[in-house]
Amino acid sequence: MSAVLVVGNEQVPVEADLGELTPADHPQWGGLLRGVPERLAAAMQRGEDARLRWPDGQERSVRLAGVLQTDDPGRLLVAVLGEGTPPAE
Repeated sequence: MSAVLVVGNEQVPVEADLGELTPADHPQWGGLLRGVPERLAAAMQRGEDARLRWPDGQERSVRLAGVLQTDDPGRLLVAVLGEGTPPAE
């Protein structure tokens, strides 16, 4: 799905492959973001506030969850965990 990653004052479109994580005592969600610029991934590593915004306006905070990787075309893959309730699709 398409989303906008917001880190500080910067906003960039990304591809988000997200879902609910199980098992969990309460709803948890997370997944992979593709196409994150290196400067924003570095800002997330430093603990700067990061949010995902969907086309319908829903927005949730996310945090880095794991090591940064690249896919075959060389795009940065960023694993995230979401905060709050999972976004409705």
